[in-house]
Amino acid sequence: MFIWCKAPARGLGRAMKNVRTQLHSHLPKFDDTNKASERHVKSGLSTNAHTRKHSSSAKERQRLERQQLTRLLNESPGKRDARNFLKQFGAPKKSKGGIAAKAKEAMGEDIHNDSGSLRPGVNLGALYQPTIFTREALPEAKYEEEEKGEPVHLALVKLRQPQMLDDRTLGGIALTLSQMAQLGLSTAVVLDCDEDTGTYDTEVKAAYGNMVREQALRLVAALDDYNEAGALLVEDALSHSIVTGELPSTAQARGGVEVQHNYLLFPPIDDGVIPVITPFAYDTNLKKVRVQADDVLLALIREFAGITGQSNSTTSLDSASRGKTNGLAERPILDRIIILDPLGGIPSENRADGAHVFVNLEAEYRDIKKELQRLSAAAQQADTSGISPSLGSGNPFSTFVEQELVSLPASKPLQLKDSAPARHLKNLNVVERGLKLLPPLSSGLILTPSEAATKAIPDDAQTNPSKNPLLHNVLTDKPMISSSLPTSPTSRFLGSATPNPATFFKKGIPLTMIPDPRIHGPWQPPSASHPSIELADDPRINFPKLVDLLDDSFRRKLHPKNYLERIRGRVAGIIIAGDYEGGAICTWETPHSLHGTPFPASASPDSPYWVPYLDKFAVLTSSQGSGGVSDIVWAALTRTCFPDGVVWRSRTSNPVNKWYQERSKGMWNLPGDQWTMFWTTQAIEQGWDAGKWGAESKQMKRWDAYVDVCSGIEPSWADGINRAD
Repeated sequence: MFIWCKAPARGLGRAMKNVRTQLHSHLPKFDDTNKASERHVKSGLSTNAHTRKHSSSAKERQRLERQQLTRLLNESPGKRDARNFLKQFGAPKKSKGGIAAKAKEAMGEDIHNDSGSLRPGVNLGALYQPTIFTREALPEAKYEEEEKGEPVHLALVKLRQPQMLDDRTLGGIALTLSQMAQLGLSTAVVLDCDEDTGTYDTEVKAAYGNMVREQALRLVAALDDYNEAGALLVEDALSHSIVTGELPSTAQARGGVEVQHNYLLFPPIDDGVIPVITPFAYDTNLKKVRVQADDVLLALIREFAGITGQSNSTTSLDSASRGKTNGLAERPILDRIIILDPLGGIPSENRADGAHVFVNLEAEYRDIKKELQRLSAAAQQADTSGISPSLGSGNPFSTFVEQELVSLPASKPLQLKDSAPARHLKNLNVVERGLKLLPPLSSGLILTPSEAATKAIPDDAQTNPSKNPLLHNVLTDKPMISSSLPTSPTSRFLGSATPNPATFFKKGIPLTMIPDPRIHGPWQPPSASHPSIELADDPRINFPKLVDLLDDSFRRKLHPKNYLERIRGRVAGIIIAGDYEGGAICTWETPHSLHGTPFPASASPDSPYWVPYLDKFAVLTSSQGSGGVSDIVWAALTRTCFPDGVVWRSRTSNPVNKWYQERSKGMWNLPGDQWTMFWTTQAIEQGWDAGKWGAESKQMKRWDAYVDVCSGIEPSWADGINRAD
């Protein structure tokens, strides 16, 4: 008798596993009696009926999940984001003969594939897997290997002060986490019930222990209502010891808190269960101690990253446990570090909206840390004098939040003993330390519990619902608001007492600005003290790599010799992101209509006719739409290098013009309708300041000078075609 089996798809894997278990239990060994053969046939028919029943319910569940996924994808603003999401969370490709080869090797028998079901050249995932015919049930190990081929992606969530959340908000968070699971991102939650009292005690007091367990069970119950696989309270997975002899390092690979029993985490996560981990551990004397949630978070990050700081981390496992951990449950891939904090994202004194929307840790961490340390010290000093501190003029919410946390919808107010800057600094540090241990594609997000509880699929009564920043981030790997967009004081929620918007983190890339405006100030017109840069001769610039970046970004070849000749003596500066993943070249241009007059020869550095011009803005095609490279370069260009404004042009038919328009003060089609001019300069239509520039300001108006420059730039492409540059 032949038994027909089809390799299961991801959504049907666990259902088929149950069917296989029953198949093994019902099918006896072959014998020579008719009675045994009859039992065998009847059992096979019963199993087929059972399989059809499971397949039908699984298909219905898949249909509902597809509908849910389609609705959730409405959170994504563009097709490129959807492609990047599917690229990251899609199942890996399997070779056409891979499954058959494994089964043949395991059984030593000939296997016949239904090659007609395959579609060469098209990746259909698990929809058209080879159909396998065999005389015996396929070995379980074969299915386990296949299921292990699809990695589990994980987000590690820290929920701060759940005791202050009402059941509705907690249920909204549980719903969001279940929707993340449907999108292919599993979660594990660490509870942080500390109230920032300023003191810390490792002793587990009865009242605190009972409170933490009660909050954990609340969250588990809420997750059980929405997550199909349910949730699990994990209290005994961690150990605590004193770390000695720790060498200075840029990344903390060891810690006092370690994962002692990873078999309590890996198999549940592999089955779709959401573990809820409490901030307790056991010391070397097996005494239960209280540990900080941030240390728990870092311990889990190290474990999921495959970094174990203690050699005896698995010595207590028996052989069965080790077999289960290493055989049936692979180590999940940690993609996200998420902190749900009632204070919201990281505040910023320099941004008009009062918060960092996107943080490139490689380039910005030290500056933000210094700012928060200064604010924290000021808060502590003000606390001793009885004066309420402030997070800075850019954050009108700061004075209020350090005295009393704004109430979440239908939740209790929270009295904070520590300053808000100190808490923000802790959040910044734990995300930075965690992302250092993870691959570059991993990211972090800090947002409020109420934002995470926002319904992605609104009720019918909601005509204009808010987007869920957490689901938006899962789908796009971007912040809700682009960090390169201009901000104004009115965008800071009109001064209302609202927590900071969410902050998105990437390990990021280094940012090089030549000359560095953080040292020399904003870029200045060419002079003896500010000489023009020679791109091909400057030892700080890899000119061949720069040319490769431009060729790749614009999809056409630059003529290096002509280009260098055109910009010689006029280069204001250059920005390089990472290893030439993106960049910008800026020049100081002069109106062409004034050429031939005494102006060019007698132009002084303080002449009004040096126009700041963005000559080239480029991002590698492989980095476009992800990683924040464009935002990193643009923010440096417009806020640090040319804070008073810059002008540029783009081909009128260029699809990126919408992106430019959102980041400019205005746009205007130049005569001939071939080019569109953009600018970030304030009051470009006004004339030059006669009091500052004297008679020279009367030669040409500012607007006319900008139009003249943008109309007269000669392209330097090798093909000689006058397209966008």
